[in-house]
Amino acid sequence: MFFKRKKVDFFSILRRQAVKAEEGIRALVKYMQDPNPIHGTAVFTLEEEADDIRRELVEELNKTFITPMDREDIYDLSRAVDDLIDYAKSTVEEMMAFNVQPNQHMVLMTQGLCEAASAIAEAI
Repeated sequence: MFFKRKKVDFFSILRRQAVKAEEGIRALVKYMQDPNPIHGTAVFTLEEEADDIRRELVEELNKTFITPMDREDIYDLSRAVDDLIDYAKSTVEEMMAFNVQPNQHMVLMTQGLCEAASAIAEAI
């Protein structure tokens, strides 16, 4: 008797992860515009949610024999998207720890990152 395993939609999981990272970068922009700890907490929460999605992808990748594209490419793309939100989180952590107030240049940089995150989510 053969057992059929459900087909995993890796593209859907990658898309969810990219959208979550984009949300996290948007929260970073809000934090830069108004460095209220509540906006920083939003970045932390979204980073944890993105990590959960990545964990799901890696678990499915480890259980799946045949993938729609090279397994290393799926893993590397997921890691790169995860890096976006991880760096947003570490930025907020360090700014809070050292009591750094954002300036207009930081706001403009994060807005550029947000546009890039949107393009990445759209591309995926």
